[in-house]
Amino acid sequence: MPIIKLTSHNLDQRLKDIASVILGGGVVLLPTDTIYGLSALASNETAANRILSLKERSGGKPFICLINSLEMAEDYAIISSKCRKYLLASWPGPVSVILPSRHRLPSIVSANLPTIALRWPSLPWLEQLIGLVGQPIISTSANLTGEEPITNITMVSHYFAPDKLDLIVDGGRLNSHPSSLIDLTTKDFRVIRSGS
Repeated sequence: MPIIKLTSHNLDQRLKDIASVILGGGVVLLPTDTIYGLSALASNETAANRILSLKERSGGKPFICLINSLEMAEDYAIISSKCRKYLLASWPGPVSVILPSRHRLPSIVSANLPTIALRWPSLPWLEQLIGLVGQPIISTSANLTGEEPITNITMVSHYFAPDKLDLIVDGGRLNSHPSSLIDLTTKDFRVIRSGS
């Protein structure tokens, strides 16, 4: 499992390399603006199943999909004017939202629910990567279900066998928390999880 580190000198090429792995159906450990995540192409059901298997998690919980614009969000979710106003004030940032889905992704991504969870991260290189991929990327905490999330890559071997990940991106130590999760499908927006 290759490990890469992003620098100002190699950024463009490294992002192309990461995008190539993701577009090829790979599972990547990615640092985000909150915590490390297991990531894959949201439209790739096989890759999503690999992540569930890695986390020892059932398919009953939806994934969060990372996007890099409100336009991309609107391709996958139905966004009312009230929700749009909220998103414009909250994104990019550590806020994930639940919205009515347009059902353009495999049902495993939404756990067969009529909704989709989206987040626009506040990390320029990650926004650029999503742009290179051209569609949402799954992101879920890098851990076994019920365990503490990975905060640095030295913890990877405690959870995952070396051959189970296709690529690791070393973002150093991350001491943040998972994103907040807000349900925008209710009349009064509801906080599901308070986070970063």
